Amino acid sequence: MTKLFNFNSWQPERLRPCRVARFYRGGALIGRLHGIEEPDGDRPEEWVGSVTPAWGERDEGLSRLESGRLLRDAIAADPEGWLGERHVQRFGVTTGLLVKLLDSAERLPVHAHPDRAFASERLDSPFGKTEAWLVLGTRGASAEVWVGLREPVPRERWLGWIEEQDTQAMLGSLNHVMVRSGDVVYVPAGVPHAIGAGVLLAELQEPTDFSLLCEWRGFPIDAEASHLGLGWDTAADALDLEPHEPVRRLPGEARGFFFADSVAEPAGRFAVLLVLEGTGTIAGTQARAGDGFAVPAAATDFAVAGDMRVLRCLAPDP
Repeated sequence: MTKLFNFNSWQPERLRPCRVARFYRGGALIGRLHGIEEPDGDRPEEWVGSVTPAWGERDEGLSRLESGRLLRDAIAADPEGWLGERHVQRFGVTTGLLVKLLDSAERLPVHAHPDRAFASERLDSPFGKTEAWLVLGTRGASAEVWVGLREPVPRERWLGWIEEQDTQAMLGSLNHVMVRSGDVVYVPAGVPHAIGAGVLLAELQEPTDFSLLCEWRGFPIDAEASHLGLGWDTAADALDLEPHEPVRRLPGEARGFFFADSVAEPAGRFAVLLVLEGTGTIAGTQARAGDGFAVPAAATDFAVAGDMRVLRCLAPDP
């Protein structure tokens, strides 16, 4: 594969790997993607093209360019070059996007994320956390996830399950879905969900680290940290307790949050290129599986050569 677009001064820039500590174990499949054998540990996520710090942290989770400069600082120095004029007018000096590699060696707890309206009112953020899971691999033939309620659940009943830490009731109320490499699951904000053990995801999401952890028993989670400091009477307003049929694709509405394809080309907006397989060069820089590149909106042309499969993750449509 060799592509050459007319050169300009804005080019994709390779990102340093950014592993992030979480409360659950995993990460071996992320290492394998990079061609490294590593045991599961407490850094089961890699944040790619991130201008979002982990919850409660100052710098952890922030991506750096290969030069060592924070991507956040590079964007702040020239927002329109990196993001585009319309994006800056709509979203300000943020990419509006967070891309993660996530490899869970154990089931994650049942949780949900606030939408933009709730986040604006209660968390002083213009972004909530709608997300999508692009399955890159599984440790077995398939893996399991749970997403959305099969039937409506009254608010007080769900709050009772949280208080009692009734995992069986919470998991049993959700749609149980088997996934394998190549599958996609779109998860709107508010929808309760859980990710099972043994699945490697590329997760596209809004640029926040807001999680409402309905389940904490058996995990190293402080119950007081489960509701983002809001208390469950308030936090429950963010939950979508109506039936939700799992969405096994990226619907059109996802473009307001993010989108993805497999094209290694300029996007006309900020994008993250993630190399999934093979080797080659992107804008003259060596690239191999696991490498991530930040692509400025102003990059109207760049050369791509080699035999690679890529995932292009797009910022929201302004």
